[in-house]
Amino acid sequence: MAQFRKFIALTRIKADQYQICLFKRRKAKSLACVEILIDDFPFSSSLANEKMSQLSQQLKIPWQKEILDFNTTKKLPIKEKRRRRKQSANNARLAARAGKPPLLTFDGTSLGRPGRAAAAGVIEMPDFSRHTVTKFMKSSMSNEAEYTGLIIGLEKAKDLGISKLQIKGDSQMVINQVLGKYKIKLSSSYQSYCDEVLNLLSYFDKYTLSWTPRRKNQIADRAAHKCLKENCPVDDSKTYLDYIDSSYLQYLV
Repeated sequence: MAQFRKFIALTRIKADQYQICLFKRRKAKSLACVEILIDDFPFSSSLANEKMSQLSQQLKIPWQKEILDFNTTKKLPIKEKRRRRKQSANNARLAARAGKPPLLTFDGTSLGRPGRAAAAGVIEMPDFSRHTVTKFMKSSMSNEAEYTGLIIGLEKAKDLGISKLQIKGDSQMVINQVLGKYKIKLSSSYQSYCDEVLNLLSYFDKYTLSWTPRRKNQIADRAAHKCLKENCPVDDSKTYLDYIDSSYLQYLV
């Protein structure tokens, strides 16, 4: 073995599994795996030599043909061990999430009753990618904002062609009204919102609708507040009453 301080070599994990690693020589007979360049390499002597030659030219570090029986999992630096643990955990999360349908969480927030408001719907796909939709309203009640978050989220799910959907929100009123557990007065403005939600739900082959605590609905909550902040920036010269709809001021006198 050439006595280079750093070099690239092929290491054996199992009988048919290999890694291409970057090694650093600490002492005459002591090696340290600095980084795993390619994990689970399909073994072929010609392919391995070609790949290591390319890496050697890119990194300007020599490589060797001799395969090392080196336990990389035990010799890796702490930073690399953490990276591998995190990658393993992410792979486990992806495997667990793969069999579940997309998840829609929704939320709404308002500065008054009514007042400037914002709504958000966030769709988390099985691969953990997200689709976020928000809407700003100049005058709305908080419950109307919650309904709006659910509606725009369902519209987005429909546009994405999703057929099965999990839906969660932290508004017990909205969830229970849609499920029919809470009755809605005929004169209530919530009836039209509920009808629109039920109409959108009819497009899905299968869905579940359930309540979740606010602490577990932080993604949609942050999206709604971000939308409100962008469209209604805080002005130190204004008071809370400046953001409330004028039609509501008579009830505050």
